[in-house]
Amino acid sequence: MKTIDRLPESELEVMLILWHEEKPMTAGEITKRLSETHGWKAGTVHVLLERLGERGFVSCDKSGYKHLFAPTVTESKYLKGEEHTLMHRFFGGSAKNMIASLL
Repeated sequence: MKTIDRLPESELEVMLILWHEEKPMTAGEITKRLSETHGWKAGTVHVLLERLGERGFVSCDKSGYKHLFAPTVTESKYLKGEEHTLMHRFFGGSAKNMIASLL
């Protein structure tokens, strides 16, 4: 299984917005949401989108007047990667041990 990079919390916040919106969004739309919940400014969001693009998590359609950002990694695929990392890191790769810890 190819591992997916673990996202810092700030980048994950951006991805959660994109995943839940289910359509491409402008940086302004993303900033509006994050300014309401976190007080983040446009510059912060632009840096996070740039990092996510460099890491291959988002694409940017620059063909129109506004740049549209969309996830290139699905939420499901990211969560599977997190589960895989968690299982190997804390449970020696054993799904049985991971499940037993939840009971």
